[in-house]
Amino acid sequence: MKKLMKFADTRAGMITAIAVVGAVALYAAEKKAREAIGAAGNAVNPLNNDNVFASGVDSIGAKLSGNKNFKLGGWIYDVFNPPKT
Repeated sequence: MKKLMKFADTRAGMITAIAVVGAVALYAAEKKAREAIGAAGNAVNPLNNDNVFASGVDSIGAKLSGNKNFKLGGWIYDVFNPPKT
């Protein structure tokens, strides 16, 4: 322990400590960046039913139709496949 404290008091010890703290900070920042990129990529993924485009179109359709459960895909299906009477 004494040797570690002596090393920490030297210039090399301080540089080592700063490098370790910097490496941990870079790792944390990189991890957060990957999470953010993943979330942003999923927000525009066309296979995701909750992507920003589908959500926007569905919310506008809900306002215009008065149907709070409006889905563009369902509406298109209903237009081309009217109920048989």
